[in-house]
Amino acid sequence: MFKSALKYHDIKSLLPFHGWSAHEWLDYPITPVITCRGCVHNCIFCGGSNNALAMYCNRRKPAFRKPQLIADDILKITKYANAPVFIIGDLRQHGNDYAYTVLDRLKKVEFKNHLVFELFDTVPEPAAYFERVAQSVENFNFEISPDSHDERIRAAEGKHYKNREIEDNIKYALASGCNRFDLFFMIGLPLQTCESVMQTVDWCEHLMKQFGKRVVPFILAYSPFLDPGSIAYENPEKFGYKIRFKTLEEYRRAMLSPSWKYALNYETEWMTRDEIVDCTYQAGLKLNSLKFKYCLIDENSFHATEEKIKLAISLTNAIDEINEISDEAHRREKLQQLKRKSDMILDSVINEKRDIVWPAEKKRFGVIHLLKLAIGEYYKRG
Repeated sequence: MFKSALKYHDIKSLLPFHGWSAHEWLDYPITPVITCRGCVHNCIFCGGSNNALAMYCNRRKPAFRKPQLIADDILKITKYANAPVFIIGDLRQHGNDYAYTVLDRLKKVEFKNHLVFELFDTVPEPAAYFERVAQSVENFNFEISPDSHDERIRAAEGKHYKNREIEDNIKYALASGCNRFDLFFMIGLPLQTCESVMQTVDWCEHLMKQFGKRVVPFILAYSPFLDPGSIAYENPEKFGYKIRFKTLEEYRRAMLSPSWKYALNYETEWMTRDEIVDCTYQAGLKLNSLKFKYCLIDENSFHATEEKIKLAISLTNAIDEINEISDEAHRREKLQQLKRKSDMILDSVINEKRDIVWPAEKKRFGVIHLLKLAIGEYYKRG
């Protein structure tokens, strides 16, 4: 990307995330490193699962990059930027030897960047693995998506690890020096009721109380779409789903909806679309309060998020009332009046973008290395 920006004198078109201003990404230039194409797992809601890719892309098994190339990509990034590097895909998918090859290569070079590692399941021998990571990388973070506290629900969606294993992984990761351990929970799963969702938030409190501020939970509805191609999408009745949209035109119209509720393409036997939306807001309010209670967020952040969620609830109710208006012109006029506010709440109402930010050095870029790159590109063109 740096080479292309220098060659074409244009960085705006090369920014990795549409909607970010140039200065925002330059202030926080988080960079991904992809480990493979495909996945060994079969989470039922994931369009990137092993079954989904076999069905739609004729990819019968994952194609893993050479571990040396993954490490080299990370080390190249550390020369140019001091921001976090997100390693996409669990390094252990292809076995511990694969993961250790990456880590051993990283161990040879000293750098300050925070590396973010994914876990697609729990580590069987967590003490040894997390210690190996700590020996190779100075600053590291982990994340896992248990989706529910209820092991029965988790198993129904294709994940079979236990809560005890999650807690052991957190314990050993933090003991090894992990800066932060993120956990992601979902709403709209098989067998899941709103009561169960609130019990998941209670388990989040248990984790924050037990492990402190370095454990950061998030919860949100699986939205707006259950992935087309996923196991649940292709076999909805088997997993208790009702798919609301089937055609491209239906999806196009849904994406123009004034509220994310009307873009939601599914409901379940256990929760209607209205219940999923309402439960998402209630869980968000409760988790926000708990994060403040256990000092994960400050008072200003607590009040700001609470205000946004309450505004979202109010706007959702207002949009529901407007949609009952039979006169189409009058209905459109009323919705247009709410558009600016509704657009604002669609932008990460519950989980503020700043909550999913890992530490970065004050000097974001290695100026000397960028100058060397610029000079090299200049002479290549000359």
